Amino acid sequence: MKIFRYLLIGLNILVVGAGIWIVSRYVGDAGVKTLLYWTILAFVLLGLGNYIYFRKRFIDFSDDICGCTDEILHGNSMKHAYNQETLTSKMVMELEKVEDIFAAQLYESKKEKQELQGMISEMTHQIKTPISNIQMYCEMFSEPDISQEQAKQFVKVIQQQLVKLEFLLNILVKSSRLETAMINLSVEYGRVIDTLAIAVNNVMQKAEHKNVGISVMCRSSIRVCHDTKWTAEAIENILDNAIKYTPEGGKVEIAVETGEMYTEIKIKDTGRGIEAAHINDIFKRFYREKAVSKTEGLGLGLYLARNIITLQGGYISVHSTQGKGSSFSLCLPNRVHG
Repeated sequence: MKIFRYLLIGLNILVVGAGIWIVSRYVGDAGVKTLLYWTILAFVLLGLGNYIYFRKRFIDFSDDICGCTDEILHGNSMKHAYNQETLTSKMVMELEKVEDIFAAQLYESKKEKQELQGMISEMTHQIKTPISNIQMYCEMFSEPDISQEQAKQFVKVIQQQLVKLEFLLNILVKSSRLETAMINLSVEYGRVIDTLAIAVNNVMQKAEHKNVGISVMCRSSIRVCHDTKWTAEAIENILDNAIKYTPEGGKVEIAVETGEMYTEIKIKDTGRGIEAAHINDIFKRFYREKAVSKTEGLGLGLYLARNIITLQGGYISVHSTQGKGSSFSLCLPNRVHG
């Protein structure tokens, strides 16, 4: 900007000098020459006056914007400037809009950080418990006078604690994926039945332990463009929730239907259901209903499932009746949109 300003001033001086030179060389009449000199001088003074005036206006405008920016950064409202029909007031309004956006983002960032810190603290506490129990029962094995029946009981307890520890570590892995954006999709056409098989096999032991039946209705010919690994992860998370909140002897039904635009994977359970007021909250990160706060989990499964399906151009919907169960619909597009 300084170079441009100096060039402009130099050009003006050159033009004035050229004008004076032309007048002195080619105009012979003294009166006309004097008039032209005064005219050139008037233009020079007018240009100089315009430069000084607009420079002062620009400096005042810059000072106003810097002052308003400083006030906004210190949390002071500048709403009194809105009533002035000036460029400064328009700039202030835009600055406050930007400030509001950044303030909202900062609030969300702090909230997520607090939630993450709370989750880490909770997980640290929960992980210490099974590790301590395993250490204690391993030490009890070293005692020479324990009976075979006691040894079996110790093994059973250790296995239970290992299952709990595995669950907590899986939750930690999932949260790590969310924090580091490790959901890298490899989308290709594949059989839905194969994806379902992966998800069902991963939860089958838990279902059998709780005596919850799982049935699958899916034609082997149904194919859809999706990432098999991550889609199986999303389905597994929903199945895991369905088994967790379904009482013993209940059932989970999986049915796949192909529509005109989407292929729907419907997962229906006979569990406790979800309160209507919380239907829109269950996919939020770390969200857990108060009624199930004592059940193992950190509220990441459904959040991760929705992200996986959304990244593939699909969506998840849910219908639920308290006391009668829930029905989740995972819809994947039949065609890939560029």
